Amino acid sequence: MDKQSILVIEDNHELAESLEDMLTLSGYDAHIELSGREGLAYALDHHPDLTILDIRLPDINGYEVYRSMREDDWGKDAKVSILTASESLENISKNINMPKENILFKPDQSVSQILRHVMKRLAE
Repeated sequence: MDKQSILVIEDNHELAESLEDMLTLSGYDAHIELSGREGLAYALDHHPDLTILDIRLPDINGYEVYRSMREDDWGKDAKVSILTASESLENISKNINMPKENILFKPDQSVSQILRHVMKRLAE
């Protein structure tokens, strides 16, 4: 069976690499992108099983990435979770329609909590 693939779009290089290492050690095919445009292009080309998306990115923000993904045939049903430190739940809800259980706040979430979230999302 193929490994489930996870794309992490996160501009904090240290956090992105930590997540990539943790996901790889847990048996997933993990990939990181440090910008919104590169992350979007990767997602549309490779169709990961789950995308973990930061909101504040150096080029286009996570809201734009999310909306662009949803415009694609594959992306309209793609699993996406938000991981952010700078946005409120209210602001996220105002910008995109996403269940609150798919929104994670850093640094509130430990790496092990993020892994549990990933396992839960992939089992849906």
